[in-house]
Amino acid sequence: MIKRRFHDVIPFLSVLILVSTLFAMVFLKMEVRRVGYAVLKLSEQQRKLQDARRMMSMEYASLTRPDRVRKYAVSHLNLNDSRSGQIIQLAGHALAMPQ
Repeated sequence: MIKRRFHDVIPFLSVLILVSTLFAMVFLKMEVRRVGYAVLKLSEQQRKLQDARRMMSMEYASLTRPDRVRKYAVSHLNLNDSRSGQIIQLAGHALAMPQ
């Protein structure tokens, strides 16, 4: 009797295993596609951030050019070139170069 029930259940179990396997395969393919889209989106974001960093680096280089800084110092801060004797270098507690 138990053997007879087991033989009756085998086709049902086979179909259940087959359907479960197919469902798992479809799920895994969908997951691979979802992860692929996430990687694509993140790589685009990385490229945009690298471009922004490159632009900021170029802007920083442009803003810190010595001739631009000098022009800004002369026009906005009323600074001039140093004359002889204005720069005093200190070494420890004494003057490095007497005037």
